[in-house]
This record gives sequence, C-alpha cells and structure tokens, in this order.
Amino acid sequence: MRRRGIVGIIGLVLAGLVSAAAAQTQINIAAVTNPDFVHTKSAFWFKECVEKAAPGKLAVTVHHSAALGSETQVLQQIQLGTTQMSVCTTGPIEAFVPEIKALEMPFVFPSYEAADKVLDGPIGRELARKFEKSGFVALAFLDNGFRNVTNAKRPVKTPEDLKGLKIRTMEAPTHLAIWRAIGANPTPMAWPIFTQLQQGVIDGQENPIAVIHAAKLVEAGQKHLTLTRHVYSALVFVANKAFIDGLPAEQRKTVADCAVSAALQGRRFIRDNEARQLNELKALGMQVEENPDLSAFRKATEPVIASASGEVKKLVEQIQQAVK
Repeated sequence: MRRRGIVGIIGLVLAGLVSAAAAQTQINIAAVTNPDFVHTKSAFWFKECVEKAAPGKLAVTVHHSAALGSETQVLQQIQLGTTQMSVCTTGPIEAFVPEIKALEMPFVFPSYEAADKVLDGPIGRELARKFEKSGFVALAFLDNGFRNVTNAKRPVKTPEDLKGLKIRTMEAPTHLAIWRAIGANPTPMAWPIFTQLQQGVIDGQENPIAVIHAAKLVEAGQKHLTLTRHVYSALVFVANKAFIDGLPAEQRKTVADCAVSAALQGRRFIRDNEARQLNELKALGMQVEENPDLSAFRKATEPVIASASGEVKKLVEQIQQAVK
C-alpha cells in the first residue's frame, strides 16, 4: 500500500514536470556566424533578455555557425515555421522581401547616425511592414557596419584596380550588380568563406571591419583592405509571423522588447570596437587603403541606384531625402 502511494506521488511529480515543460514555449534562433560575430552575440543577448523576463515560459536556443544552413535556407525554414527566428543580413532577404533592396543600394547612408535615423523612423517602420506579406516579422534592425573590400592580389584605390578579381558576395542580386558595375567578377557564396579564400577559389570579399576581424581573414591571405564603405550592412531580427502572432500578448511584448534591446547592444558593439579592430588588422600586417577614390566608386555604381523601380525606387528616394 505504501509502495503504491510512493509510486503515485512520483507519477504526479513527473506529470507536473512534463506539464511544466509542455507549457514552456521554445524559440529557435539561427545565425550563420560563430560566437565572435555580432549576429550571434545579439542572438545570445536576446536569449538572456527573454529568459530573464519570462522564466519558465519562454526558452531560447541559439543555433550558430551555420548549424541550420545558410541565411537563405534559414529564411526558408522561418517561412515554414520549423525555425522561429534569425539574426540575418539583409542581402539574402531580397529574395523574400524585394523592398529590402533599398537598404542595399550603394552609398545611400553617409553615417551610422543617418542609418539609425532611417531605420528607427517612419521609413524603417514602413519597410518592416513589407516583411509580413512573406510570412515574416521584422522585430528590430541592427547593423554589422559598413562594407569594405579585401583581396589577396593587390592594393585597391580605384574601381579599375578591381578589374577581373573574383570577389565573393552574398547571395543577393543587388550586391552582384554593384560589383559588376565596379568591374570585378562577383561570386555569390554562402558564409563561411575562409577555406575558399585560403585556397584561392576567390581573390577577395567585401564585409564590414567587424567581420573581417572576427573571421581572421588576414590569416586566409587577405593582405589588402580598402575602406570603400560602399554599403551599410543592416541586420534584422526576423521571425515567423504566425509564431509571433500566436504568442500570448505579454510574451509577444517580451520577444519584441528583447529584440530591440539586443539590437541596440549589437549596434553599440559594432561601433565601439571598429577603430580597435582596424588597428589590430593593421598590426597583423593587413595593408589598409584609408583614402580610396570614393567619387570614382560612386560614379561606377550610379547605374545600380538608377535601376531601382517601383516601391524600391520610392524607398531609396525617401532615404536620400531623410539623410540630407
């Protein structure tokens, strides 16, 4: 009798544990980068914020280092609902939300402050609404920095210096168009690319200082860095819309608030560390061209901006007006 009573108590305890676990909502958030990059750092800051604000109700698992595939593959998973969230570069989002091209246009943002003004204001809110038709929610914008070009072959000061070089780009049509206009040979490729650079499959790549530093690209033979700052590299906390809409109101607010909080931490991380990272790259032997002929790069890429049409053209014009 006593044995049956103990067994019954154990059964009730186990049932309670199963019930508690079942009541906890799991959020899987993916990033293609390793923990040294702002994408993944921001995902972990989001996790810390959410689990502190909603203990026992929301649990966040961060899948980093492309564990769930490329950014394009992760976005497909989010659409299907098999993955709930990602901290994603805007480039691959083009295939799902064409209007995001407005952020990818060359030389439209003169500074971080200008980018914040746009993305935290009416234009950013309008752009975020465009995500919904594809089954996404854009919870918060952050950034990876301004993109610069590196290569293993030669110093670069003008577009002419890049002629014929195989430059890795994201899997994004606008980025391919930019590098074709400059005269390079753009090669779309999913991240990471260290091995391809090391083996000479590609001659160079373009990314913000933070990425060039964290990925140790100087060790992959990238000897030359040119501070072109040709594209502002925005990141997005993107989520499955049905998942977010299905959360209780209080949890929905927690997720949204924590995405914004983590995004702001991400922005600070990029901007506070950029000068130090650049100096460390120089100390490692990377040759830096700090004063390239930006007027020549702007002129070369003007056709890319001129090719914008419809909603993208309207957004680009709004951005240009806002940052004057």
